[in-house]
Amino acid sequence: MNFKSLLLTVAVLVLLITALGQAETRHFSKDGLSFDYPANWQLMDQSTGQMQFIQLVRDGYAEIRIRVPREWLKSLQKEAEAKKIIQDQYVDGFAKNVESAGARPKRTDVTTQIAGGDAPGVSIRAVLDGEPGGMDSYHRVVSDRFVNLSLMGSEKEITKSTPAWDTIRNSISLDPSPQPKPSPRL
Repeated sequence: MNFKSLLLTVAVLVLLITALGQAETRHFSKDGLSFDYPANWQLMDQSTGQMQFIQLVRDGYAEIRIRVPREWLKSLQKEAEAKKIIQDQYVDGFAKNVESAGARPKRTDVTTQIAGGDAPGVSIRAVLDGEPGGMDSYHRVVSDRFVNLSLMGSEKEITKSTPAWDTIRNSISLDPSPQPKPSPRL
């Protein structure tokens, strides 16, 4: 094989590897919430009148949940209430379920980025049936709406799900809150 043939073969292999590494994505957009997600993941919209609730799953991978109350948060008090109800009670409930299954959950404060900003969260880890795993749950206010993202599964599933998780949390956006219309002057 001459140098040109070798160079051409390497170039073709690099293009193929690059193309295979880029997963096809879909775009979800409904009621002001939008994000991208891998096309090979199944999306289930379980939304209600009070909350947008989206679950994303793929066989052998962790489950990703997006929970966004429909209420606009216009004060720090409303934000604190949303955190207590949406984030804290959710994490506490998960930890209690793990305890009920006979495991000892370990809590750790963690942070990530959601929609380009810092998002505090909690990581719950335990060993169930000999396999380590748990849940990471994060929250952030985006466009005056509370956003809760969680990722749950075994450690292997969570690691395998990192590209999907990154795609979702980095692309999530919410329409801005409606601005009050000025009243006409007479």
